[in-house]
Amino acid sequence: MLNYTKKNSGPSTHLVVFTGGEYPVPADTQKYWETVAEPDFVIAADSGLEVLEEYNRYYGNKTFYPDLIIGDMDSIQNISLLSGYPETIVRRCPADKDMTDTELALSYARRDVTRDEIYLTLVGGDGGRIDHFLGIFDLFSTGIHPDAWLCKKQMLFYSCTGDAFFIRNLKPDDYISIARLNGNREGGSISTQGLEWENASFRTEGMPSISNRIKKSFYLEGKPVEITILCGNFVLILPVTAIPVCRRKEK
Repeated sequence: MLNYTKKNSGPSTHLVVFTGGEYPVPADTQKYWETVAEPDFVIAADSGLEVLEEYNRYYGNKTFYPDLIIGDMDSIQNISLLSGYPETIVRRCPADKDMTDTELALSYARRDVTRDEIYLTLVGGDGGRIDHFLGIFDLFSTGIHPDAWLCKKQMLFYSCTGDAFFIRNLKPDDYISIARLNGNREGGSISTQGLEWENASFRTEGMPSISNRIKKSFYLEGKPVEITILCGNFVLILPVTAIPVCRRKEK
């Protein structure tokens, strides 16, 4: 596997958080896992444990064995799953709280696991309650944001100044969208190559681009779409079957 890093000084520590809600079937994420390092630390947030177990059944060898199971445990359908893990890795939280289990897991991952450079993958949390979905998206504007959020059919990537994404395995009818972070209706600068509508036509307010797609000539020639963040913070929204590789360009 290739090692993702946002800094040129060395590889990141890869943290993976599984949470409840809708999630991509394991087969759809196979290309993604091939472009990132093996998980160094795995967290299951409440019913994310059931998602984790499905991934382990698919990939085998307990690739995603949890280092921590956290949450109020009110949404696990098969509560007996917990008995298969040592109590020392289970952290039970009160149900009466103004934080989601996903927030608790991401906060722990960012602040308590390691002081090294972190690359954080979140799996699940799609569908269901719209307030939970919006709450997770809002985390991209905070210090506990995931770097990649794998949803049922799409995946979202946090992207900041200097990040260059090279995106392969796109079909002509695949959608590519770019969003600004919450609280930023304008500003920032993006350079693109290989999109049907390039950055010159992007909106200056709100989402810069919605339902964009790969240019026909790039698709026929097998060339990747390139999206470079020149200035600002954004979220790239891609099909879950795409193969994105992110590199930080030398200054």
